[in-house]
Order: sequence, then structure tokens, then C-alpha cells
Amino acid sequence: MRYLSMLLFLTASVTLADWVAIGPDGGNVLTLAIDYSNPATLFAIPYEYPAALRLFRSDDQGTGWRAVGLIPQTSVADLIVDRHQSQILYALSQSSLVLRSTDAGVRWTSSTLPGYATALRSDPHQAGRLMASGYTASGYTQAAVFVSTDLGLSWTPRTLSLDTNYAYCLAFDPVNPGVAYAGCYRGKVYRTSDGGVNWESCSGGLPAEVAVTAMSVNSGDPAIIIAGASDGVYRTTDGGANWNRLNSIARTYCLEFSPCQVELGYLVGYDSTTRVFISTDAGATWLPQQSSVSLGKATSMIADPADGDGVFLHGGMGVMHSPDRGESWDLCNSGMRVAKISTISVAPWDRRRIYVEAADNGVFRSGDCGADWTRCEDFLSCGSICGIGLAPGVGHDVMWALEGLG
Repeated sequence: MRYLSMLLFLTASVTLADWVAIGPDGGNVLTLAIDYSNPATLFAIPYEYPAALRLFRSDDQGTGWRAVGLIPQTSVADLIVDRHQSQILYALSQSSLVLRSTDAGVRWTSSTLPGYATALRSDPHQAGRLMASGYTASGYTQAAVFVSTDLGLSWTPRTLSLDTNYAYCLAFDPVNPGVAYAGCYRGKVYRTSDGGVNWESCSGGLPAEVAVTAMSVNSGDPAIIIAGASDGVYRTTDGGANWNRLNSIARTYCLEFSPCQVELGYLVGYDSTTRVFISTDAGATWLPQQSSVSLGKATSMIADPADGDGVFLHGGMGVMHSPDRGESWDLCNSGMRVAKISTISVAPWDRRRIYVEAADNGVFRSGDCGADWTRCEDFLSCGSICGIGLAPGVGHDVMWALEGLG
């Protein structure tokens, strides 16, 4: 008993030091959402597998971030803010699970879809209505849209056609209530005019071999729709009766019309490299922006609903913002601490110099013991390394990196 009392006394006497996160900021951001009622508010979820995902919030257009909640999943495919109630957030996880928060991301509950989903959207016209694009699988796969009219508590599947297997994306008509479009595999686009109950094909001119993976409806003329596909970008001026392929963009990853400047369109695509393209004629023509920023890891974009010249991107470099239609970009990651560091190395001749590799993101360098960090230029083939070796150079450090390809 005397030894036990002494052990308890010694244990109680130990003062544990507090740990303080020093960065770097950023990370591979899986998904980004904007509050259309208050466009200065953004939500982001960085990749942190195998840990549960942290939700970050910014109230100043990404200038600063703070963690506000924990999502009990390891992967999220989509994140949106309800178009009518800003405190309600939805996250699409594990294909068939929809998570909902009614307190701006602090706590989450879930509901299960009667199928598998790829994208999630909130109806801008009718409160409580959501749609998720995806497919059902009962012996064979069939494209479907799942509709909820009770804030995501329950879902009704609406199968589209036996002519296609998967629905990849959704776009609501910003002018006409009840109208929405679903982009699908095998060159199919479907339209509903009754809030998702019935769907009809509007795929004239789309090749059967393409997958339609992104769409946006113009708010100045809702008969104009742009569609991103596996072989480029398509446009219709008659609500989908006839589609035409545009210029030399080889592949489109994401696109969107500006909600506040109807002639403006933004697109991330590939011709000779991955870059931002801009349209100033409602999507009729597209020109590449000659930005110096590397967009190889950009995965999606949001056009600022309050500023037509503003656009956000997210991906492996975190969150980026352009105030000038994609000509220049600023990293907007302050406070979004990288949670998964795969390796760290300190220069033995200068202990202030630190190199870390954020898994599936990139290498960061600090020259002041972690007070400030700079992202190094991307050089990885496989996206992640497991070791960093350093040697002194003339005016610089020589880095040796071990990655999956050698």
C-alpha cells in the first residue's frame, strides 16, 4: 500500500507539457462548400485517412480557418450547405451514406440512400428538397437520382433509363422551379420539370461513348447549359435538345457559370496541361488563363456568388482563391493544420531548417523551426514519399526523397 501511495504521488506530480500545432497549413482538401446566403463563409474537409475527418470553417473567404467539428467517416465525396438554412450541412460519404448537421458542422447524424451516390445538391427554389445523382444495383446497375423532400431524412429513388448505368452530376435550373438536369454515362443527360419525379432524355448530339461528369445552367438564359465530359466540354442553347462540342479541351474536370455575371464561365480542364479556362460569352468560347500556379492537383471549383471575378479551387494544394478570373492565385489555408505528416527531416547543420511531407499532398520547408512554412514545388510521381535525406549544397539544401516509384 505504501508503494502504491508513493506511485500515485509521483504520477500526480508529473506536469504534462501542452502540445501546440505549428503547421504546415493546407493539406489535400477533399471537398469545399460555400454558404450562398453568406458567401464569405466556406467549409472544407481535408484528407486525413485513416482518422475521422475534421470540418474546417472560414468566415472571411478563406483568409483564416478553424476546426468546428468531426465527421465520423474516413472519406467524403461531396459537401454542401443547405440553400435555405445556413446552419444545415450535408456530406456524402461511402457512396450510400448522407450525413447531416443542423448546427453548422458540430454534430452529425446519418441516413442511408437506397443506392449509391456520386454528387449531392440542394434545391435553390424549394426548402427541404435535395437530390443525389448515382445508381441502383440489383443484379445490374441503373442510373438513378435520389430525391429527399424532408432535409435528407428519407430518400426516394428515381431511375432514369436502361440506356445508361451511372448518373455522375446534377445541376438545378437557377430560374425555373422544379427543373434540374442529371449528367450520365453513355452520353446521356436527363431533365426533370417536376422536382425529380419524372425524367426525360435531352441528349441530342452527345456521343454515346462519353461520360457527362459536370454541368451548369446559365442564370441569365437557362436554355444555355454547359457540360463537362470525358472528352471535353459541350454546350446547348435549347435546354439540351442539341449539344455541340467546343474547341480543343481534351478533358473537363469541373465547370461552373458565375451566379452573378451571367456571361462568365469557369472551367478546369486539360489540353496540354491542367489549367483554368474562362469564357466571357456564356460558354460559347473558352480561353486558357496563363497562370503560374500548378493546378495538377485541383479537383473542383466554386464561382463566388457575390463577385463574378472571384473563384475558389481545392485539391492537393488545399484551398486557392483567385480575385481576377484565374489570372493569379493565393493559397488560403491559414489555420487548416495538416494532420497527417508521413515523414520529417531536420538539416543537421542548421536545426532551424525542417522538411516535412504531408501525405498525398506535398513537401513543405521551414527555416525558423516551424514558425513559417513554404510549400516546395511539386516533384513527386506517386504523390507521397516515405523518407527525406538532406545534404548541404552551395546556398541551398540538397534533398533526397524516397517515394513509391524509387
